[in-house]
Amino acid sequence: MANRNSNFVPFPKTTLFPNTHIMKTPQHIKMLIAAMSEGIYEKDHIMSLTLLSAVAGESVFLLGPPGTAKSLVARRLKMAFSGGRSFEYLMSRFSTPDEIFGPVSISLLKNEDRYERVVDGFLPSATVVFLDEIWKAGPSIQNALLTAINERIFQNGRETLHLPMKVLIAASNELPAEGEGLEALWDRFLVRLVSNCIQNETTFFKMIRSRPAEQASIADKLLITNELYAQWQRDIEQVAIPDEVCACVSHIRRRLAEEGKKEGIGPMDYYTSDRRWRKAFRLLQTSAMLNGREAVDATDVPLLMHCLWNKAETIATIIDIVTESLTAGINTQLDRMVREAEKTLRNASTPKKEKEKLPQTDNRVFRLVNQFYYDLKDYPDGHCLLYKWDYNNLSATRNTDALLYRDHDKQAWVIHAIYSGAPMMNAQPSSGSEVRKVKLRQCKGGIIVDGTPYALNGFITQGETGAETATSNTPVDNALIVISSQLQPKLQALHEAFSAGKHLFLSPDDLALVNHKLKLCDKHLAEAEVKLQNTSQLL
Repeated sequence: MANRNSNFVPFPKTTLFPNTHIMKTPQHIKMLIAAMSEGIYEKDHIMSLTLLSAVAGESVFLLGPPGTAKSLVARRLKMAFSGGRSFEYLMSRFSTPDEIFGPVSISLLKNEDRYERVVDGFLPSATVVFLDEIWKAGPSIQNALLTAINERIFQNGRETLHLPMKVLIAASNELPAEGEGLEALWDRFLVRLVSNCIQNETTFFKMIRSRPAEQASIADKLLITNELYAQWQRDIEQVAIPDEVCACVSHIRRRLAEEGKKEGIGPMDYYTSDRRWRKAFRLLQTSAMLNGREAVDATDVPLLMHCLWNKAETIATIIDIVTESLTAGINTQLDRMVREAEKTLRNASTPKKEKEKLPQTDNRVFRLVNQFYYDLKDYPDGHCLLYKWDYNNLSATRNTDALLYRDHDKQAWVIHAIYSGAPMMNAQPSSGSEVRKVKLRQCKGGIIVDGTPYALNGFITQGETGAETATSNTPVDNALIVISSQLQPKLQALHEAFSAGKHLFLSPDDLALVNHKLKLCDKHLAEAEVKLQNTSQLL
C-alpha cells in the first residue's frame, strides 16, 4: 500500500504570489478579522465572509431575526477601509429615493434647471452600505439599486457617478416574496448568510456579563487603502481556475439540475444564473488570493454553500450537493472499478446450468471451524462463519436467501442459507440477538453476500495451477493499485487541506460538514478495497 502521508495535493499545488504585500496577505486578513470581531460573539464567520465579499466586490444578504448584530457587522466592516464611510437605512413601504440616494438640489433645479441629488452622506458616497428590511423598498429604489449593485454606478441627473461602494449588505427576517418582482434584486446578492442568536450557552452568558461592545480598534497597518484594494483587484484577475475545481462545479450544476426536475420543486428553487456563477467564481478567486494562493483549490469550493440557495428549505440540500462534490470524482471512480471487478468475477464464473454448482470443479480445500463451518476472510463486522452444507448447495448464478445472526457462544456471526432440504441449524439465534436477511451466491473460492464477495480461509491443493501462478495483473489488481497509489493519497490530502485553521473563510461548522463527507468517502474507499481484494483472491 502506498504511504498515506505522501506529498500528493488535492488539486494542483499552488504557491504564494511573488509580490511582497501578497506574501503577507493571509496574516493581514486574519488579524483584520480578529480586530473586526472584537466584542461580537459567534459572528466571526459572518464577519470574515462579508470582508471577503467586500474585496470581491459582491453584495451580501443576512437572513435573521432582529437583535442578531446584523447592522453591527456592517459598521465594523466599514472600519476595515482607510477613510471608509458607511450608510445605513431601515426600509419601509413609504421610503423614497430621496432618503437613500439624497434629496434633489433645490438651488440647482431653480437656478440652473438641473435635476441632481445632493449625494454626500447618502448611499452614492458610502464605502459600506447597510439596508435593513430590504424587501420593503419600492420599485423606484429597487431599480436604482440594481444598477448600483451590478455596475457600481449611479445616474445623478446628467452625470454618471462611479460609486466608491465596496459592498452592500442587506438584511431581513424573511426572504423575498414570490410574484412581487423581487427576483432580479435577490439575484444580485451573491453571498447569503443566516444570522442567528447565540447558540452556545457559555458564550451567551459571556455576552450577558460583558460590557456593551465599543467601537473596535483597528491598527492603521491593517486598514485597506485604496491603493492596496486596487492591487488586490489586479491580483484576483491572475488567480487560475484549475480543471479539478471545474469538475466539482460540473457535479454541482448536474445535481442542481436533477433536484430542479423533482416533483413539487419550483422553477427558481435551484436556479442559478450564469451571472451568479461568474460572480461565484470571482469569489473563489478572491478567497484563493487572500489565502495566499495563485490558484483556486478544493478548500475554496465549500464557499459555494453560501451562494447557491434561493429558499431556506433548500439550504440543507445545497450544503449536501456542494460538500459531496469534493469527493465525487473519487466515489465515481471507486464505483466504476467495483462494477468492473464484479463483471470480471461473473465472467470467471461458469454460466452453464449443468455447472451451476462450483464445488465439482473447484480444487480448493477450505479449513473447517468447529467441524461444521467455513470461515469468511476479511468480513468487516468481525469473525463470520458459513455452514459447510450451505456452501455446497449454493448457486453460482442465482441468489439464495439466508439469515445472518450473531452467535454469542461462538463469538462470531453465523450465516445459514434458507432452501428446500437445508439441514437444521446446530444453533438457533438467541432471543434478542441481531438477525438480518441476506442474499448469498457462490463464486470460485468463496461466497457473495449482498453483492460483496468474500474469500473462504483455506489452502490450495497441489494440483492447482494457472491463475494462482500468473504474474500479470488482472483488472482487479490494477484497481487496487489505483486505490493505493492515487485515491488514498488524494483523500488523505483532502483531509489535511481541510484541517482547522488553514482557511481564512471556512467556519468550524463548514469544516464539520466537509469532514463528514470525507469520512463517508473513507468508508466507501475501505469497502471498495475489501470487495476488490476478495474478488482478486476469488478469480
